[in-house]
Amino acid sequence: MNRRFTRLAALALKELKVVLLDRRARTTLVISPIIQLVLFGFATTLEVKAIDIGIVDRDGGRAAQAMVAALDGSPNVRRLRNYPSEAALDEGIARRQVIAGLILPQRLSADIAAGRGGEVLALLDGRRTNAAQIVGGYLGHIAQRAGSDLRPVVRGPPQPQTVTRHFFNPNLDYLWFTMPAMIAVITAVLVLSVSGQSVAREREFGTFDELMILPLRPYQILLGKIAPALLVGVVNCLIYAAAIPLLYGVPLTGSVGLLLLGVLVYTMALVGLGLMISTLASNQQQGFLGMFFVTVPMILLSGYASPVDNMPAWLQPLVAVNPTRHMIVISEGVFLKDLPADLVLKHLLPMLAAAAVTFTTASTLFRARRE
Repeated sequence: MNRRFTRLAALALKELKVVLLDRRARTTLVISPIIQLVLFGFATTLEVKAIDIGIVDRDGGRAAQAMVAALDGSPNVRRLRNYPSEAALDEGIARRQVIAGLILPQRLSADIAAGRGGEVLALLDGRRTNAAQIVGGYLGHIAQRAGSDLRPVVRGPPQPQTVTRHFFNPNLDYLWFTMPAMIAVITAVLVLSVSGQSVAREREFGTFDELMILPLRPYQILLGKIAPALLVGVVNCLIYAAAIPLLYGVPLTGSVGLLLLGVLVYTMALVGLGLMISTLASNQQQGFLGMFFVTVPMILLSGYASPVDNMPAWLQPLVAVNPTRHMIVISEGVFLKDLPADLVLKHLLPMLAAAAVTFTTASTLFRARRE
């Protein structure tokens, strides 16, 4: 037993040396996560900023001036463009000069002052669906606010008002959502890139036969090969847990230990999947392509890019077995909601099942290739 453990430890140490002594691998594993953490934090924004809005003002009254002033004073609006007609505004949207436009009709101010209300036409660039929806809601809010400010006071009981409070993310800061999720996304890319090429590298370098004659069983050889990937996952988790609150102000309200446990189980599931890919690949290029083929659907089906509830019903069972989805829930919960241990365990179990299935499959495939 001690001999087998010593041999297993020696194989794990050898795998660590192979990765750490490779200059390109060191750059990928150390510099790449830091660059990705910075770039994703500023590039993957869900906010709509620096937008250009077109205005066709046929009224010129107080209501129109109030709406234009509200838009001009908004920090999200870069420039207001005045157009002489609706046709000119249509052409401006078609040429991407503006993303949206407001048409303020004649007698708008008079109708609002008389209590008859008014209609404002908003034109949106449907080629940018998400941004257009956000801008449309923003324009509607400004129009309603300007109209209510100028509407004559009606005597009577005070009207009810809605006070909104946002739990867990009071200011709806997109970084509070994206940055915890990036732990799962970047870890998936790095761990699969390491484990997805481990066995394929042996074949490409001609050392696969030497691996076969080791006095270890197939599953023990694969256990020795998971050391670099586990190290990558755990170290990156610690870096992100420290960097995200410091760089982006995202609060870490929960337990770092639970987050680390989630990353450890998540990494095991990814390593099993990567070893399956690497066992089937004949060289590192095939391993990389296999890793890319698996990583993209995992991220798309994780709920990071789009809500899971918006996905078709036939896709949602795939989401339930996706380790990245469960890791995103754990990461966001630990950062923002102080997720308790029982709820963390609820998401650890599917990842443990995925790790067991993928590692068993990888061991079976490795044994078959060995024979």
